[in-house]
Amino acid sequence: MDLTINQRPPFHPPVEFVERKGSGHPDTICDQLAEDLARDLARTSLEQTGRVQHFNVDKAIFAAGSVDVGFGGGEHTKRSRLVLVGKVNFTEQWRPDVDALTSDTRERLLRLLPDATPDAFDVEIWLNQSAADLADVVTQGHIDGVPRSNDTSFAAVSVPRSELEDVVYRLEHYLNSASYRDEVPIGRDIKVMGARHGAEVVVTVAVPVLARRVHDRATYDQVVERVRIDALALVRDVFGEDTTVRVNQADTPESHYLTLTGTSAEAGDDGQVGRGNRFGGLITPYRPMSLEAAAGKNPAAHVGKTYHAFADDITRRIVEETGATETTVRLLSSIGHPVTEPQVVHVEAAGPTDDAAVEVIVKEVLSDWLAVRDRLIAGFYELY
Repeated sequence: MDLTINQRPPFHPPVEFVERKGSGHPDTICDQLAEDLARDLARTSLEQTGRVQHFNVDKAIFAAGSVDVGFGGGEHTKRSRLVLVGKVNFTEQWRPDVDALTSDTRERLLRLLPDATPDAFDVEIWLNQSAADLADVVTQGHIDGVPRSNDTSFAAVSVPRSELEDVVYRLEHYLNSASYRDEVPIGRDIKVMGARHGAEVVVTVAVPVLARRVHDRATYDQVVERVRIDALALVRDVFGEDTTVRVNQADTPESHYLTLTGTSAEAGDDGQVGRGNRFGGLITPYRPMSLEAAAGKNPAAHVGKTYHAFADDITRRIVEETGATETTVRLLSSIGHPVTEPQVVHVEAAGPTDDAAVEVIVKEVLSDWLAVRDRLIAGFYELY
């Protein structure tokens, strides 16, 4: 393992953009349901065969349908369609029940979108046998009990969040909370974009307003203004008066953001795994980050997922246990080698660090691969 440790200045670029797609965004829905399916497959294969078999279900498409919507309600004229696909190493002991998995996925989709009705969406899961060579890397290729990496890939994780990152993250969660949506008639497809230029901060928010709970344009405008005022209060609590919040900026006197289900996937926007939030729940173009989609991947051997979890554990421990105030960790794997033996580990820290202590942390985290696998299966990490 090639371990490099170096110092860097604290993260504070002169300009910064941060985005978060909420839990009802079509891309986030695909991430969520692909990951739920992966966790189901990991649990059942572990229970029935004693190990996590090879699989990847990190491909999905949420194809938007059509609606006729206006103030007071509307109807679906064409259903949206969610399709999850992947490769699975079927064995004599383990053959997942696709019909049951499809039913579970439909129920999860309706829980994600509590304003939707069952006739709004079609759901399909398509699983096919894994390629023999890739299945063997995972299931037959253990070295001293450790699975081999099934890809050459990299991960990059930085902690802690910047002020703008934290505000964008918290604002989306606040607006998307059940208590807020009970009071204000908005759906879950909330998108927040924060931009900082020096001390000036502009936050742009898109919120779908629920047609059945809003009966005229005046009421719609009141909802949008309520969201703007509440969002502005949260942002100004951190950044002060030099702050602007814009909500549903594309509205005109003739158009508005109304939905039946609370998501643009009903008509306006398609979704796909890996096109939205990166590991940690944000899109951060000013940070090092991988474009690898962690959701839906194998939690034992696919380094596009496991190395993000390793990097997250390493960064947090370095900040907690050394003098570093900020840390970025990059890991590069090597296909066919044990997941515990990356090609390269690169640690960048702001603030004083003890290189020997950092090396100990890196080795301890990597050696604890089994606990990382189990935490991934349990949903401990925020993958998207």
